[in-house]
Amino acid sequence: MIDPAEAFDALLEELRRRKAEGERFVTVSDESVRLLRSLAGDHSAVAAPAQRSPARDAAPERPGSFARPERPKPAAAAQPAAPARPVAAAASAPGGEIPDPPKFELPEGSREQRLEWIRRRILECPETARHLRPGMKPVLGVGPADAPVVLVGEAPTLEEAESGVPFAGDSGALLRKILSAAGLTEKDVFLLPVMGWRPESASEFIKRPPNARELAFNRPYLLAQIQAVAPRAVMAFGAHAHESLLGIRQPVQKVRGTWHEVAGLPVLLSFHPNYLLHTPSESAKRTVWTDFLALLEKLGRPVTEKQRAYFLPRGA
Repeated sequence: MIDPAEAFDALLEELRRRKAEGERFVTVSDESVRLLRSLAGDHSAVAAPAQRSPARDAAPERPGSFARPERPKPAAAAQPAAPARPVAAAASAPGGEIPDPPKFELPEGSREQRLEWIRRRILECPETARHLRPGMKPVLGVGPADAPVVLVGEAPTLEEAESGVPFAGDSGALLRKILSAAGLTEKDVFLLPVMGWRPESASEFIKRPPNARELAFNRPYLLAQIQAVAPRAVMAFGAHAHESLLGIRQPVQKVRGTWHEVAGLPVLLSFHPNYLLHTPSESAKRTVWTDFLALLEKLGRPVTEKQRAYFLPRGA
């Protein structure tokens, strides 16, 4: 099922990108209007089946193409070990308000020990538990403790909250396809959500973006997991990851591709993979791919001429 909020977010980002490139008018088909009305809740608007071109169906996929992949089954979240020492859990604020961010210091130890310590603290956090609906789990970072790259995503989706695993579903499958094209494996990346719970909304099928208070409360947990892994670079996907890590409140297309620093670590801003799921144009793919090329260069990884040519216009 398409998440309406993610679809509209991706649509807005694409319109802003085209505006920045000088376009002033966009043609919208009747079928697209019907689909938008359906996503907005008008179930009487049923889009007619799209007529697919036989030539297009028969065309082979371009090398490095980021086509929508088959949805994999979410991996089981690893159960953290017992904490190295008892921790004092953050207190929930009365009246349903989000309390002030928790204050703590990571203990000394190996990457694995420090990571397990902060994971246990999140699992024991009453404020995090207060926001978990039945069947939902805290969403913690996943990946090797010595990964050279940390990838930070958005607030958990429904699927991620149910599995406890970040980057689940179609966006995670697409991300893994991009990583494979970049020559990165699961041993190279540690996946993190910007916060540990899914923001509550009127319906489980409606995605509400996190507010500033929610991001602020979860920021110490986010930074602690990054510091425990101590990667060589961090890549932040989407507006909320940018806001949480850097305090940036600007459209993604204005800040993507730029390097910043957090806790002494280089941070690169980019679009979330969901953007490509809803905006699968060659120019959008090239934009995101350019950011991954910059990441490879920061890591000192070799980049082939074939990789540099992905999604460039024919003959460029």
